[in-house]
Amino acid sequence: MTLIRDLRRLAVFVCAPVALSAALLTACGGGTSQVQAFQPTRLIVLGDENSAFSAATDANGKPDGYRYTINDRASTTTTGQCLLLPTAVQVLAGHYGFAFAECNVAGATPKAFTVAQPRARVQDLATQLGDAKISGTALGASDMVSVWIGSNDIIALYEQVAASTLSSAEAVVQAQTLGSTAAQTVNGILATGARAIVITAPDLGLSPYAKARTVSDPGAATLLSRLSYEFNAYLRTRIDSTRYDGRNYGLVLADDVVAAMARSPTLYLTGVANASDAACAVTAGSTDADAVNAAVLACNTANLVTPTGASGTTGSTTHLWASDRHLGPNAHARIGGDAVSRAADNPF
Repeated sequence: MTLIRDLRRLAVFVCAPVALSAALLTACGGGTSQVQAFQPTRLIVLGDENSAFSAATDANGKPDGYRYTINDRASTTTTGQCLLLPTAVQVLAGHYGFAFAECNVAGATPKAFTVAQPRARVQDLATQLGDAKISGTALGASDMVSVWIGSNDIIALYEQVAASTLSSAEAVVQAQTLGSTAAQTVNGILATGARAIVITAPDLGLSPYAKARTVSDPGAATLLSRLSYEFNAYLRTRIDSTRYDGRNYGLVLADDVVAAMARSPTLYLTGVANASDAACAVTAGSTDADAVNAAVLACNTANLVTPTGASGTTGSTTHLWASDRHLGPNAHARIGGDAVSRAADNPF
């Protein structure tokens, strides 16, 4: 099955059984069937590399549509134009029929706006909300906002522990604080009347980054998982439940998606299913995040690494991870599918 067909199939997915469990209902953002589906006039995307496009332009001065995952073409070709292997926020935008200026093959009027940036951390969300792309019109009841942040914060905390400038216990407390801060940003967004899709950080203890760091630091994966868990727990529980529920936002558990794919890769990945290595040629475990970002932007279906089975176009669906810290298209498709499910099923 191709990824595109898989995306269509995923349109039915994950929270169908949620009505059977009040606890799971809460986890998915809550809510019951809608009388009328919410149709926003804009999609505003906040976050880090998971939701960002490259700032580069092509020979004609147009955005080249590259994302921080496996791209669908080399820089010298135009086939696909960044649509064949969509990121999660592209899947969500497609649900509403919206185009990003950074990936606008048909030349439509953009109604999806990403202010997500590479290397972004929780502290950058406030700056993103003031970005000129979106600040001309105040957030309001006709807007959908997606928030996906935390990965860079988690890695930074781990690297401080590895460098002995922070203890593990201190890092855990800081992860909790950062999760709370992200939740407060979500509370502020919801206070404007806008709806939101909140996506948790992936469990980076399951990443190729963790695998590489474990070679010299046996506790790396355990600590990265703990930091991911604490960040996500505080993000989820510090959104004001006395004011906001499934009528206001939908929660997408990217950490659960990644955990399920890592636990049973053959159920979710194709061919030589690989949940522990990067499909792109990166230096796993590197502390040079800029170099990793540059490598993944240059990664496409024609230049995937072969020792781990990520050859040709099949590598886009055989691997959970594109780089040592960036998710591959298959994971993006499933997380994006969950985002669409929340957007369609929550009683916004």
